[in-house]
Amino acid sequence: MRQRAWPDTILTAEGMRHSLENVPERAELLLLAWDEGSEIVGWGTAGREWWAAEPNRGTLVVAVDPNRRGEGIGSALAAAGDEHLTAIGVTTTRSGSLDEPGARALATRLGFTVLGAAATSALDPRTVAPDPIPDDVRIVPFADLDDPRALYELDVEVSNDIPNEEFDGVSFEEWRGEFWRSPLIDQDASLVAFVGDELAALTMIRIDEPSGRAQNNVTGTRRAFRGRGLARLLKTHSLHLAGQHGATIAITDNDETNAPMLAVNTRLGYRPFSRRLEWERVRPAG
Repeated sequence: MRQRAWPDTILTAEGMRHSLENVPERAELLLLAWDEGSEIVGWGTAGREWWAAEPNRGTLVVAVDPNRRGEGIGSALAAAGDEHLTAIGVTTTRSGSLDEPGARALATRLGFTVLGAAATSALDPRTVAPDPIPDDVRIVPFADLDDPRALYELDVEVSNDIPNEEFDGVSFEEWRGEFWRSPLIDQDASLVAFVGDELAALTMIRIDEPSGRAQNNVTGTRRAFRGRGLARLLKTHSLHLAGQHGATIAITDNDETNAPMLAVNTRLGYRPFSRRLEWERVRPAG
């Protein structure tokens, strides 16, 4: 049901199970489902944004089967989630949705305003040829890395530079549980670039071979190494590998203000697929 509701992402039972099993207790995560007999037609989560350092930040997410929208299911799930957020003291709530009328109307009724927007785009990874590797650069797949802490430090640095993202509350142990050797990340097609002996850039990708779909996660370069084309280099090699693993479509999303990465993606051949909105609501404490 969630996959039908969000066609611009990859959702599987394995992925959901892994993510839910690795949510820290401090998130105080509430899980909700709209269950009609043997059919689930709605899903919601509400809890603290455990990956952010600010303790009173929370998240509210609602998904409704496309065939059952307009029946009040999303509103009921959101109301239950809101009650939980109030009870645990959340004052700033983030949410995300596709840019569509129903989602806009629900978010507006709940008092959310648009914080930002992301352009979601897609290409056929089989059309991407890997760029030549410079002499001073070495590309290594995640599968061959043996130091999770170095990758953690790189991921935190580049993720915190993404517009409207705060990734400053994730401990090394929590990151390792969620991302290291994770089923959400393809270990062979997710890559890092070393410049000399320094870990300089990364790209993460997920491949769902049964559906032939891939989804880019984060791609980023350490500040000291930017301007050298490392992000594009890694993406061309990662996408080429995804195509070899059977992916026929790869989807990525980038904040609409992230001009450098949008330019990289356009040159690689990504074309518009959907548009996502980031919502925020701030309420006074107490």
